[in-house]
Amino acid sequence: MLFCPTIAMAQNMNYSVNIHAGGHIIAAYPANMIDSISFTKVSKDVLDNLSAFTDTTLAIIKEDDGSNLTINQGIVSQSKQTIRVIREDDVVAILKLSEPQIIAQAEKKEQWGFFQFPVIYRGANQRLFIDWQMRPDSYTAYGEESHGRIMSTDEGKTWKALDDEYPRFERYRVELNNGDVLQVKDPPSKDVRAYVSFPQPVNDMTINGYDFYLHSELPEDLQGVYLSLWDKINHQQQIIHASLDDPLLLRYSINNMMPVVWWGNIKETEDGTLFAGVYPCYYQDFNGKVNRTAVSFYKSVDTGLNWSKVGTISYQRDGADIPFDGSEGFEEPAFEVLKDGTFFCVMRTGYTSPMYKSFSYDKGRQWTDPIPFTSNGVMPNLLLLDNGALVLASGRPGLQLRFCVDGDGKKWTEPIEMLPFMDDKGNFNIWGATCGYPSILQVNDNTFYIVYSDFKTKDESGEIRKSIMFRKIEVIKRK
Repeated sequence: MLFCPTIAMAQNMNYSVNIHAGGHIIAAYPANMIDSISFTKVSKDVLDNLSAFTDTTLAIIKEDDGSNLTINQGIVSQSKQTIRVIREDDVVAILKLSEPQIIAQAEKKEQWGFFQFPVIYRGANQRLFIDWQMRPDSYTAYGEESHGRIMSTDEGKTWKALDDEYPRFERYRVELNNGDVLQVKDPPSKDVRAYVSFPQPVNDMTINGYDFYLHSELPEDLQGVYLSLWDKINHQQQIIHASLDDPLLLRYSINNMMPVVWWGNIKETEDGTLFAGVYPCYYQDFNGKVNRTAVSFYKSVDTGLNWSKVGTISYQRDGADIPFDGSEGFEEPAFEVLKDGTFFCVMRTGYTSPMYKSFSYDKGRQWTDPIPFTSNGVMPNLLLLDNGALVLASGRPGLQLRFCVDGDGKKWTEPIEMLPFMDDKGNFNIWGATCGYPSILQVNDNTFYIVYSDFKTKDESGEIRKSIMFRKIEVIKRK
C-alpha cells in the first residue's frame, strides 16, 4: 500500500504533512518531524480494521534509537486516540488511548506543591485510589500528611472524595507475594542543632546550604530507612525503622535540617528477596570530595527490616565522577525487573536534561555504563506489562509516554504527549503545563491507567485551575 503525502501550510507558515490512504487522514505530523518519516511504503497492516477506529484520531509513530537529545514535542494526544507503532514497514503494536478525564479540580489558584504529584494504586477490596499532594514541595514539609484523595469502585467511571478511612499508600511501594504492602515513609526533617552532640560534616565548606555526614556516625534516629508494612489480613500498618548497611554512604542536611529520605522502587523476587533502587546516595571520591548523587541498589531478605548495599550507578561524565555543586546527579530512578531477570533502571538528571538508562545482569551488583536516551524527563515510571511490552511515563516539560514493544529497554517509541507544552516557535515553560510527575498502574495483561496533573484546565467560571487527569491505555502487540 502506497501512501500519498499532502503538504498543508498553516497561517504561521509552518508546514505540516497529512498522510492519506483510502480517503482517511491516518497520520498528521508537524514540520519538525518531516525529515524523520519515510512515506515510500507502509505495510497493509497499517490499514487493517481501519473501520473499527473511525471514532478516533489515528496517528503513526516509529521507534526511536535515542540519538536525538533535542527537546521536541511529540504527538499530542488529548482525545480518544489510536496510535500505531511502526517498525520498518510493519505495525508492531497498536496503542489505544481513552479520552482524558478530569477526576479532581482545585477550587482556587494553588501554589507549587499543591494539587499535584498524583499517585494511583489499588487499596481495600481492589478499589482504585488516587492521592495528590496538598503541601509545599520542600524538605521542611516532609512527613506532613496533607493530601487530597478520591476513590472509584467501578474502574474509574465514577469517583468520590475520601477522608482517611482507608489506608493511604505511597508512591514508592511494593505489594509482596503474600499481599501485604511495604512502602517508603518520609519522617519529618530534623534540626541537627537540636542534638546534644553531632558529628562533623565531611565537607570543609557548606555547599549551597548542604552539609554531608557519614551515615554510620549519625544519631540512631537519623540512620537507616523508615518504612510502613500494611497487613492485608488484619488491615493494620506497622512502622519499621530498618537498618541500612552501606559504610561509605553520606546523608545530607540543608540549612541545618536533615531529611531522612530513601526514594525509589522496591521489587520482590520469587524467593522473597527484596531489591530497591534508590536515591539520594552521596559518596566521597578518593580526594574526599562529595560527588553528585548516585543511585544505589540494596537488598533485604527479611521483609525490609535490614538492607545491605548491592551496587551503585555513579553519576559520571567522560569516565570521571562529578563533584557536588548543588546540581543534580542521578535522581528519581525507575527500576524494573525484565522478563529474563535483567534489572533495568532509568534515571533523571535535571529539569531539561536527558534521562539515562542502565542494565544489570547480576541482580544489581554491576551496571552497564549509563547512556542518555531521551531529551528530557523527571520522575520516570516503568511498568512491564504481562504481554511483554515495557511502558515509560515521565515529564517536564509536558508529560510523555514511551513504549518498548520488545520489553528489553533498548528501542523506544517517540514520545506521546499527554499535554502540549511547546508553542509554534519552539518555546516552552518548564513549569507551566504540569508538574510532570505521572503515576501508572497495570490493569490487565495489556492495559494500564495513568494519572497526571494538568495546570491549564478551566473551571465552570472559565478560571484556570489545576486538575488531576486520568486515562486508560491499551497496548496491543501484533504477532
